[in-house]
Amino acid sequence: MNYFAEKLIGLVLCTVFGFTVAMGAPDASGSPSDTIALAPYLIEPSTTTSSTSSTVFIDPYASACEQFSALAVNLGWPADQRTVLESVMFRESRCTPNVVNGKDPNGGSRGLMQINGFWTPWLIERGLITSKENLLQADVNLRAALEIYNYGVDRYGYGWGPWSATK
Repeated sequence: MNYFAEKLIGLVLCTVFGFTVAMGAPDASGSPSDTIALAPYLIEPSTTTSSTSSTVFIDPYASACEQFSALAVNLGWPADQRTVLESVMFRESRCTPNVVNGKDPNGGSRGLMQINGFWTPWLIERGLITSKENLLQADVNLRAALEIYNYGVDRYGYGWGPWSATK
């Protein structure tokens, strides 16, 4: 039996080796791709969206919350609010950009920051969105949330009020 197993293993190895020689081995000398395949809502490592000189590198190996908070800073969010932003995104959507909470009485809350339907007309009026479904895109949601945050800062001196985050 032992001799038979050795012959069988040898036959399999010779077959695989022979097939590889006949067909040609894959070429491993090529350069790797510039992009990394990520989950549909994660961000490519080379993504930059800011024309300012202070751009945050988006680490493709970081958590989704860290990636989206880096994107948010690149979109204009204050860098000193990044930790709070990550906490709010996690609490609101578990850092998943296409989440809809239909239980919200104002037409549903949408996206990373779970922007309440109450804000939809105001955001449309300001030209940030054309429909509530736009809020399911991470960059649009973060820009809209920044506008709401800035509204809170201008009006009340504190931007996190709409998300019930206290000082």
